[in-house]
Amino acid sequence: MAQAILPDAENNFWRQHIYVNLLEEVHPFHEMDRFRKLEQAYTGENTFWSTPSPEPDLDDAFWQDVSAQLDNEKIRAAAQSLAAAIMQWEENPERLIFVAVLRAGVPIANWLCQMLPGSVTAAISLFVGIGIDRQALSLLQADFPERKIVFVDGWTGRGGVARELARLNAGPLAVLNDPWGWADFSGIQEDIFCPSACFTGLTTLGFSRTFFVDEHNIFAAYRFPIAYARRKLVDAWSAAGPPEPSSPITGNITKFYEKTELRIHSNEICRALINAAPQTLFFTDDAQYVHEHFSLLLLLAEQRGVPVEYNQTFLKKYRTRAACSVHKEK
Repeated sequence: MAQAILPDAENNFWRQHIYVNLLEEVHPFHEMDRFRKLEQAYTGENTFWSTPSPEPDLDDAFWQDVSAQLDNEKIRAAAQSLAAAIMQWEENPERLIFVAVLRAGVPIANWLCQMLPGSVTAAISLFVGIGIDRQALSLLQADFPERKIVFVDGWTGRGGVARELARLNAGPLAVLNDPWGWADFSGIQEDIFCPSACFTGLTTLGFSRTFFVDEHNIFAAYRFPIAYARRKLVDAWSAAGPPEPSSPITGNITKFYEKTELRIHSNEICRALINAAPQTLFFTDDAQYVHEHFSLLLLLAEQRGVPVEYNQTFLKKYRTRAACSVHKEK
């Protein structure tokens, strides 16, 4: 019978209850038949979710640049405001379980659990299109029947995850930043880039992107060789976390939506550079501003050979400073 990977399990770097069925070990770069093409587009069929996307091969210099940006006061302040907003909803952390959406929610849930002692953290799969891993969610609810679920993701893009979770009515969504205002709790509405957006399964989890098996089993993942893991990166992120909540953000959160095929907001662009096939990156601001605020995106774009265009005022229509077009093959 399926069960969670426990926090004290070997190589569970984040010490969270992880609801994933880990399969055989696969080499991330030598067994490409196990992964789908980056250009493959979602067609509305579950078969798309039956094969994980590949992992990027990023060098030591890139990860050093990521590590150098983990100690970020603006991100810490947003996390503190997020924790404070959650505490207004439930003041007793011992009644909470933070259910992180793999993978972007895991680092944010890590910080929340540190700030709110007594809370518990778990991780589960959710993809816009196929939805949440319902088998895993049922297991989680049985394992923690007395706790109130707060789903945690890193940020919102076009609001897809928020709408998937709203249909479930199983718990609110908390994110670090929420530019379009779709989450229930957020630490800031401004689009701030979070370096944890660069974290990959290969380096910080030890397993692949999860994938759908069938309606009766939890989502699965391939194990990766532990030699590719960067435990110090996870430890550095945890150490950079704030000690306690502050105050929730004030003012009204405005909900916004504008239909577009573009990936929007900086953290979503980062994920596209890692597990999709961007054609062009667009920024509202000039090159100097982008280099100062989005340097890791530029590094990833350079490695992927993706052209960058600055001063793109058309993005103001979408209330974003950054976007990218994505190449798709059906």
